[in-house]
Amino acid sequence: MSLRAYPCSVALLALLALVLPGTAIQAHAQGAPNKIPLRILYAGHPGSARETDFLSFLKQHFRQVDAGDFARLDAKKAKEADVVLLDYDSDGFNGPRATLPEGYTRPTVTIGVIGGLLCSQLRLKTGYM
Repeated sequence: MSLRAYPCSVALLALLALVLPGTAIQAHAQGAPNKIPLRILYAGHPGSARETDFLSFLKQHFRQVDAGDFARLDAKKAKEADVVLLDYDSDGFNGPRATLPEGYTRPTVTIGVIGGLLCSQLRLKTGYM
């Protein structure tokens, strides 16, 4: 399985790059050896092929990438990240239900059905976009 199975991977990279100063984006786009200076926390399904693919992709582009379990989102670990990615490869309705701790303020990207459920639970407009 490769990230080609996940068309959101290129869009995700572009979205994350939006939070950077223009010079860092340009340097990365021109093939500079430096990685994008963001700390990423990918909270997904530990040990899954999807997690392996996403982590491999993210580590190619970002300076620091850590993995966590979506079902047990660690507020301390999330606080140390610049951007949190929430993902879980299941049919969605049978997957775990994560809750965000009170006072959670990290920039967060939700992916897939699980992300849609979480956004709907929080009454965010991005629910099932």
